[in-house]
Amino acid sequence: MIRLPDYARLDRTLAAGDHRYVKLLPDVVRSPALERLASDAEMRARLVERAQVQIRGGRGYCFVDVEAPCIVVSEWYYQTGADLDLYLDLLHELTHLRQLEEGFDLWDERFEYVDRPTEVEGYAVAIEEGRRLGMTDKDVLHHLSNPWMSSADVDRLLGHIDTYLGGGELPNISLAREAAPRRARRPW
Repeated sequence: MIRLPDYARLDRTLAAGDHRYVKLLPDVVRSPALERLASDAEMRARLVERAQVQIRGGRGYCFVDVEAPCIVVSEWYYQTGADLDLYLDLLHELTHLRQLEEGFDLWDERFEYVDRPTEVEGYAVAIEEGRRLGMTDKDVLHHLSNPWMSSADVDRLLGHIDTYLGGGELPNISLAREAAPRRARRPW
């Protein structure tokens, strides 16, 4: 089991409702992962300060409500999810808030989920941090695996992540920069 540093420790005492991001992760500003998320220090500070999280009833995981905009975490996941997974997912979703500010369509259906540059970057931020904290290859695969992806999807996603973290470009990034029709979607 990976022992999390203070900056990755979550406050698990919050009730359902709206909270500042820093209420869930009080020391997140010290996380080295934020530098991958946004290289500009002012942008990082502004993003963390403005980010909102809504803890919402029901089962599920995390997503960004693009209309609010805010990160939505299911109450079930907030209460029962592994500390490391929840920390990494909150970094992933914070990446999406930055992408949304930059004009990206987070639900761009022109691309398969695992080929969406926004998803690849979000997962890359999380996986780079997870590996830095001591995640093994098996841990990484476990973190990436979820009900909406096959093992082939996970392998393709991991290939994109490793290419990007190795200095390559995000898949489909040029096309994703072009405007796409936006539709609000909520996974649950």
